[in-house]
Amino acid sequence: MKKNIIWSIGLLTSLLMMLFSTACSDFEPKDLPEVPELTPVSNLQANIEGFNVVLSWTLPQGRITGVRITKEGNNYAPINLEGPATSYVVEGAPMNEEQFYTVKVIYEGDYISEGVSVTATLPEVARPAASNLTSSIEGRTVTLSWTLPTGPNITGVRVLRDGEPVAELQGAATSYELKGQPMDREMAYGVEVVYANYYFSEPVTIKTTVPYITPKMAYLLLAPSVSELPDDDERAAASWFVAQDNAELITPSQIADLDADLYPVIWIEIDRVGLPMGWENLPVEVANPTTIADLREYTARGGNFFLANMATQLTVPLGFVPDNMAPTVFGNGEGGSGDDVWVLNAYLGWDFRNGSDQGFYDRTAHEIYKDLTFSDPNGYGYDNLPLIGPGQREDHNCLWDCNLYGRGNQPDVIRNFEVTTNSLVLATWGHVRDHCVAGIVAFNSNAEHGRCVAVGLAAYEWNQNSGVNPYQHNIEQLTLNILDYLK
Repeated sequence: MKKNIIWSIGLLTSLLMMLFSTACSDFEPKDLPEVPELTPVSNLQANIEGFNVVLSWTLPQGRITGVRITKEGNNYAPINLEGPATSYVVEGAPMNEEQFYTVKVIYEGDYISEGVSVTATLPEVARPAASNLTSSIEGRTVTLSWTLPTGPNITGVRVLRDGEPVAELQGAATSYELKGQPMDREMAYGVEVVYANYYFSEPVTIKTTVPYITPKMAYLLLAPSVSELPDDDERAAASWFVAQDNAELITPSQIADLDADLYPVIWIEIDRVGLPMGWENLPVEVANPTTIADLREYTARGGNFFLANMATQLTVPLGFVPDNMAPTVFGNGEGGSGDDVWVLNAYLGWDFRNGSDQGFYDRTAHEIYKDLTFSDPNGYGYDNLPLIGPGQREDHNCLWDCNLYGRGNQPDVIRNFEVTTNSLVLATWGHVRDHCVAGIVAFNSNAEHGRCVAVGLAAYEWNQNSGVNPYQHNIEQLTLNILDYLK
């Protein structure tokens, strides 16, 4: 039996050797791709020319498709030059620090040669500063002026406020306006000359204090007079507004010339029975292209908006929300009578306050609720802000259903709405214990627009049709707080 096993192993070994021999006999080296001779560069040099390090080299012969340059350190990505390049200008190298550069040849087929390296140290180069820095003040605008030094390589000027960059100007700029500056506080303004796009002179500074100016607030009147406004709620709001300090009615034709420093906030109130949904269906006085363009320009200068009731839809054309995030909860009917109190709830996610994967957000301490008393007239089990009492009321909501947008990567739909729109949701319907709707939203400023508070709750009604609203004070104080917050 053992002899048979040995014989079988031998036979198997012979067969394997025959198969291997046959397979090897079919293989020829010509089946491998031809590898070119990967000759590196020669004569690599690094010369200093002004603020730049100029690398140059000689290329070998061969099918060269490019050149790769690497710099010592993991934070620097390789630089790939196309074609048979023989030089490269390194910009922005640090001064007085030795730098290590490596050049490799890229051959057809993405073969890369060995690298050849060189070191270079950019010496300290003189960077003369600006001179004769002066400042002038008009309203809340500070205008800086300066004299640039003479000489080459000046590519711009960086403007500072209290040591922090606020603007970088291209070319040989000699003045700059800073709008909406802090008032009644000494500020240090400075300028640095930029050389070769990367290097800065020592700053020159000047200290300036903008005197306090009482800002005005504007109400956009969408009729020839207050009495000619077509809805009782709009007439009530405008009548209350003109009785306030530093309040001024403006018409759409005045927006283009409005100084955002002196008029930092515009209130737009639209609340009309039967008005169709959609910002394009708002009164033509505000929805026409000219007015929208003027409003966008005003807010680009730092102006802020208070958008109330149906005017919350202007958040779309004014750039606070994208087109697909317009308010979707909308009512425009005659309304009806009820025995409860319409309230707002500033406790977002009340049911999640004791631990949940969703968030609980207490917004009651926000500035818009200053001097307002929260209570629970409906017995919801938590304090609310009453806005309109029992009687005839118009159910004119114009707000956001946050469930439509999901929670994304956030803990809940409210936080996702805030992150998506750069905002803070300040209130929902009074009876809502989760995160379903955003009824008051404060949108933050960015490079394209100022701030905005949008109030789309039906409870925010300026004239109760069935008599005196026992909570009218809350309507008025909330409005005044919002306007003060936006100044």
